[in-house]
Amino acid sequence: MNARLNFSFEIMARAGLFARAIVYALIASLLVAAIIAPGTRDEGYSPGDTFRQIEQHVPGLLLLAMIAAGLFLYALWRGIQAIFDTSDKGDEAMGRFARLGMMSSGISYLTVGFAALLVILDQDDQNGGGTTETLARYALSQMFGKYLLMLGGLIVLAIGVAQVWRAVTHAWKHDLKLPSDSNIACGLISSAIAGRGLLIMLVGVFLVWAGWVGDADEARGIAGLLGWLRDQPFGLILYALSAASIASYGFYSLVEARYMKISL
Repeated sequence: MNARLNFSFEIMARAGLFARAIVYALIASLLVAAIIAPGTRDEGYSPGDTFRQIEQHVPGLLLLAMIAAGLFLYALWRGIQAIFDTSDKGDEAMGRFARLGMMSSGISYLTVGFAALLVILDQDDQNGGGTTETLARYALSQMFGKYLLMLGGLIVLAIGVAQVWRAVTHAWKHDLKLPSDSNIACGLISSAIAGRGLLIMLVGVFLVWAGWVGDADEARGIAGLLGWLRDQPFGLILYALSAASIASYGFYSLVEARYMKISL
C-alpha cells in the first residue's frame, strides 16, 4: 500500500512539473514573438494571456485541460510537501520559511490552473487588470490595508531573495539526482532561477510601493513588470533577458520532472 501511495505521489509531482514547464515555455514563446514581430506593443504576457492564445487553436481546449489538470496536481503536491514536510526541511526558522515558500508556490500555481479552467469555460475576465492588481485593490480596501499590502510585498521580496540565494549557492541541486555531466545545464538553471528571483523581487518592491502610496494601480505582477521593463532604458534587452530567464525556468521544470527526488 505504501509503495502504491509513493508511486501515486511521484506521478502527481512529475506531471505537475511537466505542466509547469509547458506554461513557462508557452509564455516565453509569446514574449519572443513580441520581440521579433514588427510593430508589437504589449504589457507582457501572463498565464491568462497565454491560455487565451492557446484557445484560438482547434486542439487548444484539450491542451488547456491537460495543463490545468497538471497544475492542480502540482499545487496539491506542493501543499503536501509543505504540510507533511516530505522534503525534510525541518521546523527551524529556515525550514518553516522553505515550507511557507512551498505552500505559496502551490497556491500561485493553483491560481494559474484556475485561470486555464476559466478560459476553457469561457468565463475569464480580460479586463480590470491582472491578479496582482486585483489582490492589491482588495488589500487596500481592508482596515490597515496599506500595511497589509506592504507586508505582502516584503514577503514576496523575501521569496525573491531566497530564489537568488538558491541559485548562487546551488541549493536547488539538493532535491535532484543529476547526472555527472550536467555542468552546462546547471549553469543555465542557476541563471534561470536567479533571473526569476530578481523578477519576483521587483514584484515585491512594486507591492511595497503600492502600499506606501495607497494606489493599487502601482502594483505589478510579472506581466505588468515585463511591460514596465520594456519602457526603461535598454528595455528591449531587459525584456529579452526576462524572456530567456522564463524559457530557461521552463527547462529547469523539465529537469525537475525527470530528476527530482520524490518520496512521501
